[in-house]
Parts: sequence; structure tokens; C-alpha cells
Amino acid sequence: MTEERKNSLIPLAIGAVALLSCAGMIAAGVAMLRQSKGATPADDLARRLAAIHDMPVTAPDCGAVFKGEQPVVIVVMGQSNAANHADPIPPAAAPVPPMPVLHLGGCGMSTAPVPGGTGTGGSLWPAVHQALGGRWQGRPIVWAVVAVEGSSIAEWTAPDSALRAYWQTQMDRIKGTRWPVAAVLWQQGEADVRARTAMADYRDALAALRAGVAARGVDAPWWIARSTYCPPQDGGQVREAVRELLAIPGSGFRAGPDTDTLGPSLRNGCHFTTDGAARAAAMWAEVLAPAARAAP
Repeated sequence: MTEERKNSLIPLAIGAVALLSCAGMIAAGVAMLRQSKGATPADDLARRLAAIHDMPVTAPDCGAVFKGEQPVVIVVMGQSNAANHADPIPPAAAPVPPMPVLHLGGCGMSTAPVPGGTGTGGSLWPAVHQALGGRWQGRPIVWAVVAVEGSSIAEWTAPDSALRAYWQTQMDRIKGTRWPVAAVLWQQGEADVRARTAMADYRDALAALRAGVAARGVDAPWWIARSTYCPPQDGGQVREAVRELLAIPGSGFRAGPDTDTLGPSLRNGCHFTTDGAARAAAMWAEVLAPAARAAP
């Protein structure tokens, strides 16, 4: 083959390679589009549940911390701001000591990311534990976190929801320890603000969720945060639902902190910055301290 003939074939070869590359990219894009169209809300929830952190195999056992005392359990439930989606604490900052965490029946010492929650960043609860001195009415605290990013009240309560099955399993394991539950902390609402859930629907679903948890043997007071900040949506409907629940005598609900007051300078989108998480943790500790200090 002459040199002239070889040179004339080079543009054709380059064009063929480019054509094949484009065809491959188009095929991949079509496959991704088909996959996304085929995904269901149940698939999305399953993906989020799969991101829940297990107890690290290297986590020290809780027993050495309890020193023969029977602990009390504080249960945390909610979505990303109850999980591990705050900005992580910078390496140069003073580390927050690990706290006892109960997860699927096992108890170990852990800091953020806390087992039982999604996300790989910071968490409010180690700082809350530290601020309470790790004790509730004279007994050591162990934390049980059930927190899934983006979870709506419907996902918590729907009969066929995988999240409902998950928290039921967690409650059964907590009950199986025979450790009393002192409090349930609820930090959720942003997903329902985005979904524009009606006030009455949210109010009734949250009351039903509390009743369902109690029916599993975990019957303790619930502290509810006002946790709806996720611009540009307005959280009025969810906030009003919380107000109504707190106004019902004997409802079992108590006022948690209003973390909606922590504005854009303390946020990374809908989630807390490091400073925002510290402020939110301090607000939770302030609300809980009177009950924690009370005589048993």
C-alpha cells in the first residue's frame, strides 16, 4: 500500500472510531434513561436504607462504660438532620468522644457517622451526649438512631413500607435488651415540606407513628423538633401540625428545639454546617436537660 493510500485512510478510521464512540455513549445514555424510568419510589427507599451505617466491627463494647449500671435508651428518629449529613468536624478541631450506641441489638462505642443513620458526615448526637454528661436521671445513656435521608412521614407509616419494617425491627431489638427507653427524639419534616404534605395528614401520621412505636413496647415521651428548613419551600404546614400535636393534652409529645431558627449562615443547603450542627446540638441539650436532671 502506498503512503498516499495510507494517509487517505486515516481520516476514515478516525471517523469510524468517533462514530462507534458516539454510538456507545448514546446506548449507555438510553440504558441509564430506561433504568431511571424503571426505578420506583420503593427502589429509591431501598437504596437509602442500604446506606444506613452498621456498627463498626472495631467498635469497643459498651459494657466497660456502663460499669454494671443499667443504661436508659434515647431513641432518635427522623431524616438527614437526625442522621450523619452535617458537615464533618474538621481534623484540627477537638474531637468529640465516642458515645454508647445500640444498633440492631449490639452495643458499641461510636462517634459520627453514627450507626443506624445514613450519611458520612457529622451528627448532632455525640455532642448532645457530651452536653448531658452521658447520663439521664443518674443512669448512663445509650443512643439508638433510626434516621434515613429524605424520608417522608408516609415512608415511616405506610403498611408496605420497607422503612416501617426496618424501624419495627429496631424497636423489637431495643425492647429485647430490657433497657428502659427514656425518650424518643424526632427530627424530620423537610421531605414533607418538599412534598407539600397537608397539615392534618402530617399531624395524624405522626400521631399514628408514635402509637405504632408504643405498640412495639417502646412507649416513652417524644420530643419533636421543628425541622422544616429547606428553601425555597415554606414549612408552615408541618410546623402547624407540630403545634397542634403539642397542644393536645396527654398526647405524649413534647416541644423539642426549633432548629428552623438556624438560618443560611449555619447551613449547607438543607443540612447543618459544623457550626450549625454544634448550635443544633446545644439546642437539643438545653431542651432535654431538665428531664435528664430530674429525679428518677
